[in-house]
Amino acid sequence: MVEDNHNHFCIYCGARLVPNQHFCSQCGKEVYHDLAPSIKASSIYEAKIKKIEQEYDSKQAKAKELVDKLFDPSHMSYSKFASAIEKSNQLFANQLKITQKMMELDSSDVVNRQIEDKINVLNAFVDKMEDLINELVIQLSSNKHDNDDINNLFNDMDDLIDSVKDY
Repeated sequence: MVEDNHNHFCIYCGARLVPNQHFCSQCGKEVYHDLAPSIKASSIYEAKIKKIEQEYDSKQAKAKELVDKLFDPSHMSYSKFASAIEKSNQLFANQLKITQKMMELDSSDVVNRQIEDKINVLNAFVDKMEDLINELVIQLSSNKHDNDDINNLFNDMDDLIDSVKDY
C-alpha cells in the first residue's frame, strides 16, 4: 500500500476519507491508495545516452575515413582495422540497446547503478575509438611503418571487446 493522499473517497462505500487513513471508517475495508507516478530512468539519462551515441558515430566514421586514407583495401592492416571497427560498432550498438531497455524500467538505485555502468562501458568505446583515430592520424602524418603502436592499439581494442563480452 502506497500512500499519496489522492484518494478522498472509499471505493467500496463512497465514504469520505482523511489523509493517511488505512481503513474506511464506514465499511471497514482497507483503503488502497493510488501509486504515485514513477519516474522512468529515461528522463534522467536520455540526453546523456544520445550524446554518447552521436559522439561514437562521429568518431567511428572518422576512424573509417582515416583507415581508407591510410591503407589500400588489399592491405592486411586495412582488413584488420575495418574488422575491429565493425566489431566495435556491433558491440556498441548492443550495449546501447541494452542501456535503452534499462532506461524503460522504473527508476531505482539498482537500475540507475546498472545504467551508470553501461554508460561507462559506452564511454570506453568512445575513448577507444578516439585512441584509434589519434593513432591513425599519427600514422598518416608521419608515414612511419612502426607496427608496434598499431598492434598495441589492436590489443587494447580487443581487451575492451573481450571485457564487454564478459560483462
